[in-house]
Amino acid sequence: MYRKLLFNAIRPVNQPAHKEKTMRQHFRTMTNEEYHRAEGVSKSGLDLINRSPAHFRYSATREPTRSMTLGTATHAAILEPELYASQYIALPEGVDRRSSVYKEAIKERGEDSILTRGEADRIDGMTASVRSNLHASAILSAGYAEQSIFATDPETGVIVRIRPDWISAGLACLDLKTAADASDDGFAKSVANYRYHVQQAFYTDVFKWATGDKFSDFGFLVVESDLPHSSTIIRLPDDVVAYGRKLYRRNLNTYAECLNRDEWPGIPQAPHVIGMPGWFVNEMESEMEVSYE
Repeated sequence: MYRKLLFNAIRPVNQPAHKEKTMRQHFRTMTNEEYHRAEGVSKSGLDLINRSPAHFRYSATREPTRSMTLGTATHAAILEPELYASQYIALPEGVDRRSSVYKEAIKERGEDSILTRGEADRIDGMTASVRSNLHASAILSAGYAEQSIFATDPETGVIVRIRPDWISAGLACLDLKTAADASDDGFAKSVANYRYHVQQAFYTDVFKWATGDKFSDFGFLVVESDLPHSSTIIRLPDDVVAYGRKLYRRNLNTYAECLNRDEWPGIPQAPHVIGMPGWFVNEMESEMEVSYE
């Protein structure tokens, strides 16, 4: 009744013995849910701190949306194909989530494990794109997916944690991002909006604190969610990563201070004047110049 999802492994998960022993001792194998409940602050936690400490302290556990569920499935298909094949099934073509077939499948496997044919086809397309990308497939040929790493921040003494999508045998880190637009301009907007520069700096430093090793490379593996599912590896400029490091350090120091005092202030309540984004200022200045001519 269901289409079975079968994928050949993207990579053999094998490593030189000395490298494997060194890396494995710093990894904790846990589910994504366990990771997010674990001790320490993550990059997503620092994002909340950046908004205000109160947003971090009182953040509620978010129920996964369908988009989040499909994102998890896509990560599994690309990075852990055996897990994807065993955990997910696709409904026959023409069967949607309103049908009795879908409802029966949910009873058997759970909603998060059932994909419509359209959803599965989209994931198949993104996976095929990554496989055909020689640069990506070379990095994905041997390594570890979704391993949790914990460390102590040497400056504040607080516990920090990261969960790299992929660490290769050669210590290259790949972070998988699905995007509507994988072009340079499109992804640059995502970097600014989602603080990916903060993520790269934070992941790089936490890995060094935990293992004593440096990533040999760090890239964002970006694959478009719609046809033609273009994929590419994007590296950020050094000065952008340095700026991300400055931002995470500010957030991490704030977190440490709040943790020490057990005080979690929100956004300022007093009246104040805000600054506007650069694009808005440029547009405003251009329009004002025109109006005075």
